[in-house]
Amino acid sequence: MSGMTDNANDSAPTHDEVMRREFASLVARAKLIAADMGEEVEAVLRAGIEQPLPPEEAARLLTTAVEVMKRSAESRGDTASRAALEAKVSGLIDQVISIRSRLMPGSEGRRRPPLVLVEYNGIPPKPVLPSPVFHGRTVHMNAGFVKLTDLSLWEHNERLDIHLAQFQQKNGHRPSPQQLLEIMQSKMDLPGIPGGDEFQIVELAHSIAINGVRKPPIIDTDGTLLDGDRRIAACFFILHSNDFSTEHKARANNLLVWQLTEHATEDERNAVVTSLNFEDDCKQPWPEYVKARKVYEEWQAMVMLEPTPPGSQRQAAMKRTLSQRFALGPDTTVVNRYLKMIEWANEFEDYQINTKSKDEFEVKHRTNEYFQYFDEIAKGAKVGGVAWSLGQDDAFKHLVFDLLYDGKFKNWRQIRELKVIFDNQDAREALTRAREERDPEAAEEHLENAMTLARRARAEERELGANTRIESFVKWLEELPIKSFRDTIKPDNLRRLLAALRLAARYAKDVLGETE
Repeated sequence: MSGMTDNANDSAPTHDEVMRREFASLVARAKLIAADMGEEVEAVLRAGIEQPLPPEEAARLLTTAVEVMKRSAESRGDTASRAALEAKVSGLIDQVISIRSRLMPGSEGRRRPPLVLVEYNGIPPKPVLPSPVFHGRTVHMNAGFVKLTDLSLWEHNERLDIHLAQFQQKNGHRPSPQQLLEIMQSKMDLPGIPGGDEFQIVELAHSIAINGVRKPPIIDTDGTLLDGDRRIAACFFILHSNDFSTEHKARANNLLVWQLTEHATEDERNAVVTSLNFEDDCKQPWPEYVKARKVYEEWQAMVMLEPTPPGSQRQAAMKRTLSQRFALGPDTTVVNRYLKMIEWANEFEDYQINTKSKDEFEVKHRTNEYFQYFDEIAKGAKVGGVAWSLGQDDAFKHLVFDLLYDGKFKNWRQIRELKVIFDNQDAREALTRAREERDPEAAEEHLENAMTLARRARAEERELGANTRIESFVKWLEELPIKSFRDTIKPDNLRRLLAALRLAARYAKDVLGETE
């Protein structure tokens, strides 16, 4: 890097300086990809650092680097590694050649034409003021609208690094823009990828449909996307889904973006990518308690506006509307969960404030801190569940609320076990001792004792129940008319009965010491 002057950071770097940095970065990444061949790879790539090269020569050097790493894999007899290495390094080649082609003198004619910002809804393009700062560098930009269909996902998105290498290994080529979109939308069949909406595009799409894209994606002068792949993928999801209205689609298809000016340098582009993908923007999401409380209050207002108490079908429709309003997804799962959690949180707060005379805001802080436990408390409204058990006895419920307020529950399992503690007096006494205990370790021990006592009693009850059930079954079987086996009982049930009796006979004979 001796060719750089002392004030290089204050002026726009030349294309050779940028490429030296790119090749140096590539050397470091190559060492990570094939550590045992790192020195040989570095020697191959050193020319790309020491002297400016045309794109064709750079491609040749990089291809040689790939061959070196292939040999590394072959020497180990590792064909899978060879394919993976080729996929990874091929992506690096594409990236470096793309940058060099863009920076080489006279390369302007080979670049995509500039993407021109347009006016929409009476809002004309204009400079972004004040100019935003990325990674400590002021970057001048213009704001304006573009058509969604004029944009495509960034093919070098580091978020997709593994996906892109896996795709190339499987298909032998880099994904097209449409295939990139399918990967982001979790529609691409790639082994090992977790199921569901991996990048949470559907949730984001519903938020955008209601609120629009609140943070403008950032594009280069030719429309290359530098930031906002998830937002763009979500907008395409809206555009091609039947779940959204014409208004939603229009909002998604006319995007407000920030665009670099024609004077932007490669350092400025890198600053944008680094700042938005590596630096913490200090944004903290709302606590779930706050979000759930807002949903609950809105639900109460909706119910109050109904002329008559809404029936189940009307309630379901209202909850779907509420879910869309708060961008919680296409169904009512989260809304129902929030409403149940807040109902139990309300009981908790009412008891602590009005019965225990605790400070209102201190109680609300505790509710916020332990809010996730109300999800588990709300489960099991049917007989035998946690919610049912707490609803049977106010003294037991208040005992649980006191333990929760004092932070003595340490995990979900302890909440789930409340349903077996509820009707066991010894276990409840142990739970009471946990409430009174000030030493956290001793309180934890009492809690575990309560659960152990309850589980042991439940196991003994099951054993006693087994005797009763066997006696009833044997009596029923002895009194069953023989013709029922022929005329009434289904053949499949006969086979299951016979298999169960054989299994029971084997264990019974072992226990009784009988032989064949």
